[in-house]
Amino acid sequence: MKHIIQHSLFLSIVSGILLMLAFPFSGSLTPLVFVAWVPLWCVALRLKNTKRGALRFFAYSYLSLFLFNIGTTWWIWNSTAGGAMMAFVCNTLLMAGSLGLGFRAFRRLTTPWFIAGLSLTWVVFEFAHLNWELSWPWLTMGNFFSLRPSWVQWYEYTGILGGSLWVMAANWTGIRFMEQKRYGNVMAFVGLLIVPYFLSRGIQALREQPSNPRLQTTVLLQPNIDPYTEKFTTDPVAQLKRIVSQAQPYLQPKALIVGPETALQEAFVEDNYQQTESSKVLNKTLRESETHWLIGASTFKVFSKKQSSACRSLPNGLFYESYNTAAFLSNEQTDFIHKSKLVLGVEKIPFSSWLPFLEELSIDNGGTSGSLGTERSPRIFRAEQGAYAPIICYESIYGAFVGEQCRQGAELLCIITNDGWWGSTPGHRQHNQFAALRAIETRKFVVRSGNTGISSVWNPQGECLKQLSYNTKGVLTAKVPLIKGKTFYVRFGDYLGWVSVVGLMVLLGYGFWVRRRK
Repeated sequence: MKHIIQHSLFLSIVSGILLMLAFPFSGSLTPLVFVAWVPLWCVALRLKNTKRGALRFFAYSYLSLFLFNIGTTWWIWNSTAGGAMMAFVCNTLLMAGSLGLGFRAFRRLTTPWFIAGLSLTWVVFEFAHLNWELSWPWLTMGNFFSLRPSWVQWYEYTGILGGSLWVMAANWTGIRFMEQKRYGNVMAFVGLLIVPYFLSRGIQALREQPSNPRLQTTVLLQPNIDPYTEKFTTDPVAQLKRIVSQAQPYLQPKALIVGPETALQEAFVEDNYQQTESSKVLNKTLRESETHWLIGASTFKVFSKKQSSACRSLPNGLFYESYNTAAFLSNEQTDFIHKSKLVLGVEKIPFSSWLPFLEELSIDNGGTSGSLGTERSPRIFRAEQGAYAPIICYESIYGAFVGEQCRQGAELLCIITNDGWWGSTPGHRQHNQFAALRAIETRKFVVRSGNTGISSVWNPQGECLKQLSYNTKGVLTAKVPLIKGKTFYVRFGDYLGWVSVVGLMVLLGYGFWVRRRK
């Protein structure tokens, strides 16, 4: 039995299972993340000075991280089996590949620096994974704390990468204790756990509430239209009338009615919006009640020449581009902002700018498939009573993206989404919970409208004030403060990513110097 427990295969499996159990709604045993990497680091130390150690460590880490990926995001399978397999296999390959490179780069260093190198390699990978063509940052270590917002109130200074560094530092002290069972290592581990926790509690206790903030009446709609059987197969105007009938009892001057992603299914060219049947339905509510609508739509633009790889040609020599859009509609203005952080495989085909034939591999989940157009940079809606950040679905897991919207002056974060593709699985619960982190990072209220749920309201401390259950039809109302100001994180974004890059380069330089000396 002792031999089995000490075997590298067993240790790698344990790491994968611990990471899975620590992740929100895959186990939700958050404290396990502080020791989840220790078994895999034990494998790394065992292979450090062996022949073909880097290749073997890659294999063991691939197994561990494959279990982690499947155990936490298996629900993607409900939407697309092929896309799920690509996500599991490719994302694990990127994760394990980065660790394999770190192993090769730092294997000649002493144990503390070797593990520090692997830890920094992981954080730099997470930073890159937030910003490149194959971005899929759902499993970032900092996201583990979305269920424990009271632990990470300091995210207003660090963002989620601060949480990732906390996790990796704790596991570093854990492996130090495994190697050298000294009292000092125990104290370091305990200190790394309790100091950030009490710092967070202190920030929460001392934080001042904004004085006399302006209040925005918000009405969050959850129409509960099944994306597989109704949303893309029934009359779009009839669907819109159903949504408007839900909102009807709550219409009042200056209220903000928030509808879910792609709620306007009558796809239209944006310049011709006022000629659509949908505009006639919504304009009636605007005239009668002077409300404001922030609602998802599927829209197009037409161009005289090709604008991007997402542009497609028309028979008349023109080009069109499709968008997943947030529309802001009132008596005074009509404005559209396009989703910029696109879902891989469905809304965005990676590297299609260089390899156009890849567009044929896009996954059709109803509506428009293939690469969509995006905004050049994040944008917000500005109205007389306030400034609103439209955050469309997948964009809500990108802290720096939302931070840029707040730098532009957003006073309220409005998430519109359709999580019905995943069914009643951990996916929609994880996605909803990540809103807590955006609230803390920006210190803004967050309102969330989901087609099938979860629709919710979050305060700046990351606490959920109210929500509608998944797979129910309903309406949430709330008067939420519009909050001005910029947190440290909003001002500087994911600066800890660059700090980690610099730290990794310094450690690489040190490793090169060590090899030269030897």
